[in-house]
This record gives sequence, structure tokens and C-alpha cells, in this order.
Amino acid sequence: MDPYQVIAEGGEALIAGWLGVTLSAGLRLPENLPSPKRSSGSAQAGESEDRREFLLAGAKAALEQLAPASAWLGERLQAVQFLCSHAAAMHWQASANSPVLGEPVRHRAQRFATQMMALTSRQLSTLAHLRDARRKEREAAERQAWRQEAHATKQQLARGSAFTAELEHMMKLGAERDAVPEAAAAPKAAGAGVPEPPPGPAPALNRRERRALKRLDRKQRRRAGAE
Repeated sequence: MDPYQVIAEGGEALIAGWLGVTLSAGLRLPENLPSPKRSSGSAQAGESEDRREFLLAGAKAALEQLAPASAWLGERLQAVQFLCSHAAAMHWQASANSPVLGEPVRHRAQRFATQMMALTSRQLSTLAHLRDARRKEREAAERQAWRQEAHATKQQLARGSAFTAELEHMMKLGAERDAVPEAAAAPKAAGAGVPEPPPGPAPALNRRERRALKRLDRKQRRRAGAE
């Protein structure tokens, strides 16, 4: 892709391209220096180029595994540093194991390799810590989303239960109203065009009322006799 187009797009495309260039510049890759004086120079150059492309492609794939595009930028930078340090450590370790180099050179190479391996161990530990922090953040976000969904579901169920209870209450009132006979309905108020309801039977007198009635009857009889 045209680098100017990547710059114009910006965003993730620019960051990913920049990380790829930074990785290829910091890696310890085999040099491609063909010698035109030797007939085998072209073949050696081809092999060196193939090995270079293989190592670079593998490093980019490892970068994606260590810190994908969804990771924090600091984590992705740490992954680039780790891969470059690892390549340097392997270069010095290969020199320390070379049978054609003298003892002082191999000893110095081994010392550099040991230092670089210690550095890569610390970088790998930092990457693991950052990845674990990213996992915890993702799990916390998932738990928060689950709690919000559960709360929304609970509220929806509560609203549904309240609606069902109100509907059942209204149906019950309707059934009770339909069960009342028309004869038991309350009489309408008397008025124009509405006949008065027939009088009901007189209520029975109690003992006190009967005695008072007898006394009143006796008084009326004495008064009638006096006249």
C-alpha cells in the first residue's frame, strides 16, 4: 500500500504500518550482500532473501499473537521490543556457539546473549502482566453488561407481572358484576314518571312499645267514658 495513502487514512492502519516498519528495522535479520565475482553469489543472495522474508513474516505473526490490534498501544510496543530483543539474543547466542570464532569472541558473545535473554524474560513478564490486566478489564466489562441486562430483564418481568395482576383484577370485577341478578339491583329514586316502591310490612313492636300502646289505649277509653 502507498505509504502516503496510509498516512492520509491514519488511525489503526497507520499505527499497524508503523509498528511493522519498526519491527523490521529493529530485528536482527540476515544481510543480503550478493557477490558478483562468484557464480554462486546469486543463489546465496536468493537464499538470504528468502530467509529474511521468512523471519520478518514470522515476527509479524508473533506480534499479532502477542499483542493484537485490540490491545493497548503500550502493550503492542512492548511486544515489538520483546521480538527485537529476542532476535538479538539469538544472534549473540549463535555467535557464542560458533566453532569458527575464537574463545574471547565467543565468551563476549555469550555474555551479550545472557544479558539479552534476561531482558527478554522481563519483557515477556511485562507482556503477560499487561495481557492479564486486559483480560480482567474485559471480564469486568462483561460482568457489568450482564448485571445491566439482568436488571433490565428484572424490571421488564416486574412490569409484566403488574400488568398481568391488573388485568386479572379487572377480569374478576367484570365477572362479579355480571353475576349480580337484575332483581337485586338497588331501587331507583322516586320521581316524575317513576312509581313509588310498594311499602313493606310494618316492623314488629317490642315489649316497651306494646306497654306504651296499652296505656295510651286505656287513657283514650277513660276519656271517652267521661264524655
